[in-house]
Amino acid sequence: MNEDTVQSPGAWVAGSLRDAWRTMRSVYYANSLSWRFLKSGALVFLGFFLWSASNLLLSYQPTWTWLHYPMSYGFLLILYGPVHHFLVIPLGIRWRRGSDGPTRIGRRLPTAGLALFLVAVVVLGTAPTAPVVFDFQSSLEGAGADVDPDLLCTQSAASGETVVHCHLTESEGVDHVVVMSGGERVTVDRDPPFDFDVSERQLTSVTGEKQFQVLLKDADGDTIRRYTRTLSMVPEG
Repeated sequence: MNEDTVQSPGAWVAGSLRDAWRTMRSVYYANSLSWRFLKSGALVFLGFFLWSASNLLLSYQPTWTWLHYPMSYGFLLILYGPVHHFLVIPLGIRWRRGSDGPTRIGRRLPTAGLALFLVAVVVLGTAPTAPVVFDFQSSLEGAGADVDPDLLCTQSAASGETVVHCHLTESEGVDHVVVMSGGERVTVDRDPPFDFDVSERQLTSVTGEKQFQVLLKDADGDTIRRYTRTLSMVPEG
C-alpha cells in the first residue's frame, strides 16, 4: 500500500466530519414535498418525546428545574418544526433566486428563524407557562382511581402578605391532604372537606416562580392524586 494513500487518524476524522456536514446540509435544504413531510414529522416526534419525557421526570423530581429547558425545546419544536420546513426554508430558497434585496434576506432567513427559536426556548425555559408544564404524575396516579375531585385555589392579600386558599370539590375517598413546596412539607390537612390556607412565605421559588404541590392521600398513606400549582397562575379571590 502506498504511504501517500494512507490517511492519518486526524485526516480521516476531519474528512468524515466534512462529509457528515455536507450530508446534513443537503438534508436540511431538501425542499421536495416528501422531504418536508419527513423532516417535519421527525421534528414533531422528537419534540413530543422531549416535552413529555421532561414533564414526566419533573412530576417525580420537582427540584430538577433544568428540565424546563428540554421541555420548552420540545414544546416549541412541535410548533416550529413544521413551520420551518414548510415555510421558512422554501421561502428562503425562493428569495435566494430573486433580486439582490430578497437574495440577501433569503440567505439569512433560515439562520434568523433558528436564532429566534433558540431565544424563545431560553425565555420559555426560564419562565415556563401553563401549556408547557403538564403534571403527568397526577394523570397517571388518578387514572386507576375513582377519586377525582377538582382543586380550587384563589389568592388574596391580608396584612401585606399573599395567602392562597384552596379546597377540594369532593372529599370522598381522601383520608388527608399534604401540601409540599420545594420538596418540603408545608402543611397537612386531615379534616374534610380539606379547606386549607398557605402563605406566600411558606412557598419555595422554582425558576423564579412560587410553586406548591397538593397530594391527596388514602388511609394507607399512598398518593392517589397530585396537583401542581404556580402562585402566579392562581386567580385572585
